[in-house]
Amino acid sequence: MKKLFCLLVLFLCIQLSYSAAQTQDTTVAPIDTTIKIDISQPKEKSPKRAAFLSLALPGTGQVYNGRWWKVPIVYGAIGGMVYLIDYNTGLYNRLQTALTAERNGETHEFTGTTIGNLNSLVALRDGFDKDRQLSYIGLVFVYALQSMEAFVDGHLQQFDVSDDLSLKIKPSIETIQLSGSQAVLGVGIQLNFGDQKRDEQILRSISAQ
Repeated sequence: MKKLFCLLVLFLCIQLSYSAAQTQDTTVAPIDTTIKIDISQPKEKSPKRAAFLSLALPGTGQVYNGRWWKVPIVYGAIGGMVYLIDYNTGLYNRLQTALTAERNGETHEFTGTTIGNLNSLVALRDGFDKDRQLSYIGLVFVYALQSMEAFVDGHLQQFDVSDDLSLKIKPSIETIQLSGSQAVLGVGIQLNFGDQKRDEQILRSISAQ
């Protein structure tokens, strides 16, 4: 009986060992299906690059800063100055041609009108010549201004506008040395910036006796 029992136990042990070996051989390692996504912060844009792009081609600095809606304004201002240059130059050339004809005693498009005389033609020609020069200056100013705007806007995009910014107004008592020490009541303004230490503050007091 004991031999039979021992044989049965031995048989069960062999079966268990065989089953464990089979299980181990057929086990498939899990496949790593994790998808890694880079969530790093985007690179900050350079204000200088925005300015140089606008100098190379007006409006590209605004596009670089993500301000697409400013491009029509830029080209509208430049187009307006170009129109003024063309308008003033056209009238200047017409008056110059009429003035040359008047001096030579020839007829011109303003002959017989109130401005057909020599003095009026000279005054009008000089006036439109000045306006033409101012239009060229205006074009250069607009061209430079749109580049400066792209540069400043690039800096403003890096300005901290988080919730850490705070403005606190609180009463304060200060001592002013006149003839003697005298305590006065004032209003203190405390302005905290998120990028600076919390204990840093700007205090301006408006004191009233």
